[in-house]
Amino acid sequence: MKPSRSGADSGICEGPSTGGAHHSNGEPSSSGSHPYSRTFSPHFHAFVELCLQRDPEKRPSASALIGHSFFKQIKRRPSEALPELFRPITPITGFESTQPQDIASVLASLESGLSHMDVDDWDF
Repeated sequence: MKPSRSGADSGICEGPSTGGAHHSNGEPSSSGSHPYSRTFSPHFHAFVELCLQRDPEKRPSASALIGHSFFKQIKRRPSEALPELFRPITPITGFESTQPQDIASVLASLESGLSHMDVDDWDF
């Protein structure tokens, strides 16, 4: 890569292998490690390895995974922690249109709604 005419470093192509790791203040890192490297527990690594099995037949079910040591070592029980994480998700049973509808009536409703729209109403 040719240096720029101004002599300023563009920062392009810098990575851990080229010694381009920097602290958040912009100064080069003294360690040779990647700036985003983090350490996770062995339980987490084992859990992820199980989930990433290429062969679907070898992947454990969700009910088997909930009993994994990764979940057993957390401070709160999964039955207490998971509902809090899933709260923003709308259950499938919460949708109003779970009943099958006549296609003709759905298309008529859609056509009616679109006919009342102007191009100015569209938000891109």
